[in-house]
Amino acid sequence: MKSSILILVFISSIGISCRKNFEDRIIGEWKLVSSYRQRTFDRDHFITGYETGVFSFNDNGTARYISTTDTLNGTWDADRYSTGDGTYRELTVQLFNFPRNQYLAWEFDNFNFRDNWNEIRAREFSYSNDRVYEFRRQ
Repeated sequence: MKSSILILVFISSIGISCRKNFEDRIIGEWKLVSSYRQRTFDRDHFITGYETGVFSFNDNGTARYISTTDTLNGTWDADRYSTGDGTYRELTVQLFNFPRNQYLAWEFDNFNFRDNWNEIRAREFSYSNDRVYEFRRQ
């Protein structure tokens, strides 16, 4: 009985530590370098207005966006979820600047790391064409 409990605790701690290590890779400063709608045969690039600044994701779940003209503060969260199609990683970013009446809310349905953890490709799913955001570590 004791060995079963120890095995269960060990497996749980491995799952938690792996999830934490994955989230730890987001911590740092990131710049939005590209945003586009993914079509069947091409991409339709668009400007979000957040390309000039830097996003900071802190280990306590707080986030900040700083550019030469704006500063927004808020939170970020990453988690995994499963559907019949597979397992995905969701990323939520909510930033505010109340005096300037600015609010940024991104809820990415899936994201992954690329280029040795130095790039994040985040995707918002859509029926017609997904929106893709690419961030580069600073």
